[in-house]
Amino acid sequence: MTPPQEVWLLAIGLVVFWLLVYLLNRAIPLERYGFRVEPFLIRYESRRFKAFLENSSKKNRLFWKTFSNIGIALAAGLMIFALFFLTDNLTKFFRPGEVGSPVVPVLPGLTLRLYWLPYLILAVVVAAVTHEAAHGIVARVEGVSIKSAAAFLLAIFPGGYVDLDQKEFETSSTTSKLRMISAGSAINLSTWFLVFLSISGFFVQSPSGIVVIEVLEGGPLERAGLRRWDVIYAVNDTPIRTYQDLSVFMVNVEPATRLVLSTSRGSVPINAAPDPDEPGRAIIGIRSPVVLYYPSRLGLGFFWDVQLYLTLSWLFIVLVNLAVFSMLPIPIFDGDKFLQYFLQRFIKKAEPVKTFLSAAALFLMVANMVLSLAGGFSPF
Repeated sequence: MTPPQEVWLLAIGLVVFWLLVYLLNRAIPLERYGFRVEPFLIRYESRRFKAFLENSSKKNRLFWKTFSNIGIALAAGLMIFALFFLTDNLTKFFRPGEVGSPVVPVLPGLTLRLYWLPYLILAVVVAAVTHEAAHGIVARVEGVSIKSAAAFLLAIFPGGYVDLDQKEFETSSTTSKLRMISAGSAINLSTWFLVFLSISGFFVQSPSGIVVIEVLEGGPLERAGLRRWDVIYAVNDTPIRTYQDLSVFMVNVEPATRLVLSTSRGSVPINAAPDPDEPGRAIIGIRSPVVLYYPSRLGLGFFWDVQLYLTLSWLFIVLVNLAVFSMLPIPIFDGDKFLQYFLQRFIKKAEPVKTFLSAAALFLMVANMVLSLAGGFSPF
């Protein structure tokens, strides 16, 4: 399925889903169950989650105090790193011989292929829940009440928020405010480190094959019956651990050459095909993105090894990105309030400085996105 087809499929699916939600809400008023339905938005206030935050704040108070103090330093470091990354990345778009890393909004079907969506949604749920839970727990430790704790679904993206008592928040000390604000990014960074340890512990750290994600329509792999999540680990008994290994092997192969692939499905014979762009070059019909296969130490088998690795990898990506970019001093981000109270603590006329830094951060973010998209960014 091509990206344009995916966009149409997603659009139709969203319309049907939200129409069913609307009809269900008309037939059975969902507000009585704690749900509030608005156009392309469902909110659910969870008393259980609020009670969980209340109970968690009463346990290990010393731990949360220490964690939130460290969190202030982490948040400040993350803000500096985010600004440095965006500045350095922006200059790479103009440096000869260098290419900036893509900074793009996550738009399923446009900047993200739909087959990654389940992994992304799961990662966002974990990241959002831990982020908001940390805000809520530290707020209660600091004596600020939680008015409500809610989860939401906005169009296709899940999320959550903890609504604090703003009067109590504003009357708390600057240090308390910084603890509460920085807790979300700090817990995301901590969880990211735990995910990193899990990947390091559960998986062999050297790849032993290539995971098939997409195949060329009508190409050798499709004709041979290989599909997404299959693994290729040798061609004619030559180990293929990376895409570079495959490229090196195929240099000396001519179109129509008989090859035997060692795969997770067993031995699969194919005939190499000519490259549509370079007829004299032979290909097997595997397309990007290229995902390497890392065997797990859990003995799960090819398929579940791949699924667990991808799940943890997406968690790794989402957690670190949320930790870093949520500390940008941009309105609605945690970094905006963090910078405001931090500057007020040390500078008398803090507002002009904050306005300048917020404007600079917003410019850097927008400029990186525009240049990433203008550079012909392909959906991942």
